[in-house]
Amino acid sequence: MPCHRGRTMLCLAAIAFVSELLTGGTKAQCPDTKCGGVDIPYPFSIGPGSCAMAGFELDCIDSRPFLGDFEVLNISLHLSELRVLNKISSFCYNPASKLMEQNRFESNLDTPFMLSDTSNKFTIIGCRTLAYITDQDYVGKYMSGCVSVCRRGDVTSATNGACSGIGCCQTAIPKGLGYYQVFFDTGLNTSNSIYNATPCSYSVFMDSSNFNFSTNYLTSAEFNTTYGGRAPMVLDWAIRTANNYEEAKNNHTLSYACKSDNSECINSYNGPGYICNCKNRYQGNPYKISRNLIISRILKLGLPSVFLESY
Repeated sequence: MPCHRGRTMLCLAAIAFVSELLTGGTKAQCPDTKCGGVDIPYPFSIGPGSCAMAGFELDCIDSRPFLGDFEVLNISLHLSELRVLNKISSFCYNPASKLMEQNRFESNLDTPFMLSDTSNKFTIIGCRTLAYITDQDYVGKYMSGCVSVCRRGDVTSATNGACSGIGCCQTAIPKGLGYYQVFFDTGLNTSNSIYNATPCSYSVFMDSSNFNFSTNYLTSAEFNTTYGGRAPMVLDWAIRTANNYEEAKNNHTLSYACKSDNSECINSYNGPGYICNCKNRYQGNPYKISRNLIISRILKLGLPSVFLESY
């Protein structure tokens, strides 16, 4: 399409559109994929150097997707959530050394992700247990704790399904946390007076929506072994390149993530940034440009048919 006089504006529009396709637009055509039985939709993708949006790269190891050390169970575009498996910290009595031994884990997330304050709770299992959850190295602003006891160390005082401080304790966290670590208080423990009944205490930040406490968790390793020493946890994710949707919409650069014409931009529920949702009565991936839309724009601009071959 030669740019003769009188067609300059059309040519400029064509050049701008092609430029968008070759940068942000083409990236938003990143194909959805799978790892094992888990769907991986854009802005996520598999592998470093993939077409994933920056910070949304996952690894596929033995047909299981991972975000760093977290195994990914599923991804929700509509809720902007990632459900993963989080490692459980333990505090166990060693009969040989007659000492309590801690095995603690911490969770440190990359930029797009935050610990969900609405889906998760800091959960403690034990009959003589006090554990703390805090941000990094006590230098931040957050620290909380939860205590779980059994009357006189008697596990029969705990009740199936009840997590109210007897054998099980849960507490919430504030919004905006991307890191946490756990500490057990050595003043309260499962010392040799009760270790035969309750040899271990556990703590983990986990999805509380489907959690149902069992008294078996006190007398066996069932809580720690159900998911191989891990528990389900929910992460909130968002596009963090802008502080909110107003800033994102007023600065429509190629980094603007809501690519679909039928998408809308709303503020992140947790931390700065924004997320993309489909408008009412529409379904699909709001982060992607539809192939039909690309083809219709190419045809409308009168671009050579060679452009169609790429899409």
